[in-house]
Amino acid sequence: MNPDLSQLQPYPFERLAALYKDITPPAGLDAISLSIGEPRHATPGFITEEVITHLHGLSRYPLTRGQPELRAAIADWLTMRFHLATGSLNPERQVLPVNGTREALFAFAQCSIDRSKKPLVLMPNPFYQVYLGAAALAGAEPICAPATRPWRPCAARACSRISARFERGYPIVSITAIKFCSTVSPRKIDGSCDR
Repeated sequence: MNPDLSQLQPYPFERLAALYKDITPPAGLDAISLSIGEPRHATPGFITEEVITHLHGLSRYPLTRGQPELRAAIADWLTMRFHLATGSLNPERQVLPVNGTREALFAFAQCSIDRSKKPLVLMPNPFYQVYLGAAALAGAEPICAPATRPWRPCAARACSRISARFERGYPIVSITAIKFCSTVSPRKIDGSCDR
């Protein structure tokens, strides 16, 4: 067994469920679940109809890389959404559709982190739990950058932990990954704690 499994913590929604398990909402009111974000509304009809139209294709496993048309559409959308230079994303080399971000982030850490170099992974706090689990199971030390209002990771606060590590004799060049994704929504990243 991987000894780093002992560093994993219960998933936040498990802890949340334990906190409210004995709570009953007032009569006549339904509880509002603020947990994993499952859809609460019916799927729009045009999506349902497209799925039904293409059900015959479900008898085959999809390509790991996804269809070329899907990768091209993703690259085009990212270019438009984030105002990237036309052609700056190569859908053949830089786009990989995944079934879920947790799985992709975890796999990325396992493939890119070399535990023999005592690596660091910088991440915002609060964070998606997969950041911590992926870093720990890859043999990296997680360094959290506390998020300050308006939910921006504070790189300056993380620097004190990095400096302390350097003083213990670990090279700072061992920073392997920086995960910038807010748990509330992707926003502009700002290294300043004062804003």
